[in-house]
This record gives sequence, structure tokens and C-alpha cells, in this order.
Amino acid sequence: MRDFILRARKGPSSADFSLDDLAGAGHMEVVAHCIQNALFYSLNIRTGVRVHIVLDGPAAPPKTVRIESDGLGSLGGFDERALCGVLQEALAAGRHLALAEEVEALQGVWVAKRSFESLVREVSAAGAFYALQKRGTDIREVEFPADAAFVFSDHLGMPKKADRFLARLGAEPLSVGPKMLFASQCIALVHNELDRRGLP
Repeated sequence: MRDFILRARKGPSSADFSLDDLAGAGHMEVVAHCIQNALFYSLNIRTGVRVHIVLDGPAAPPKTVRIESDGLGSLGGFDERALCGVLQEALAAGRHLALAEEVEALQGVWVAKRSFESLVREVSAAGAFYALQKRGTDIREVEFPADAAFVFSDHLGMPKKADRFLARLGAEPLSVGPKMLFASQCIALVHNELDRRGLP
């Protein structure tokens, strides 16, 4: 299983945002691009992928939406508006969740009242995980297990405090190349590297 954990620092944690102004809603188009690159390739859905989107913005943080490719129902498309509409539906379903509570909002889509720190602690205990950073170990020099988790941030970057937290949990810094790339591009490069090695 490949896990991608995206921390959307300004992403809305309630359903009260407009699909007509994704840039004004914490740049949710960035989140949509990450979901696209994590789940889809050439009009197909990948198998064995989980995407966790941690939404730290207004008005009810923390919220985490998890999308699992295996058993995923229809998302109504894979454009920005459709994918953000899925997140909006999930957040509406999770409006009254208590801390640590989770519900399945749509087929293959869950929402939880859960923080980034709580999620990463669980992932770190489950196996290998990597923090995408410009100065990390080159991805081409790393031997990956079949199951791995990759942690990254949106356009705002990860706070230094969070970087230190990830390091304490044992996250290996990982670089996908010499240039600073969009978060969604990093996902595509991780997939490509693992695909070329024949990893599931």
C-alpha cells in the first residue's frame, strides 16, 4: 500500500467554501491536483493507494479526509471542481464528529476529526515513512519496501516545528530532484520511481 499524507495548512476544515473560488478557499486546487496525481493515471484508477488530506484551515480543524483507491466509488470526475466537491461532501458528513471519531462519507472516502500529529504517529508505527524535502536523500538511492508512506505539504511548506516532529518519529528525508516542485508533481515522481521498480 502506498500512503500519501498531504498537509493542507489553509485548507478549509468545514464544507463552507465555494467550488467557484478554490484559490480563495486555501488554494484547494492544489489539493485537487495532489489527489489527481495520487489516484489516477491515463484515465485509470491506481490500486493500493491511500491519500490522507489533513485540513488545518477554518472553521473546524483538525479534519482529515482519507481516500482509498481500492473499492472507491464514483467521484463524479477527476477535475478540480469534482474532487473538491468530494472533499466538501466528506466535510459536510463530518460536521459533528467528536475528536478521533471517523465516518465513511462516500464509498472509499472517510472523514475524521483528527490532527496531522495523530495521523503521522500512527503511520510511523506501521512501517517505513518518508518526508519529502529538497535536501533529503535522493529517491534513486533509497531501497523502498512494498508498503511506504510519504508525507508532504501544500504550497505553504511544512512548518519547522512539524519537520522536527517528523524527524523525532523517524521520518527519512526524501528528495525527488534538484528543483523545488509542486506538491502534485512530487507525487507523480514518487509513483514513477516505485512503478519502475515494479513495487505494488
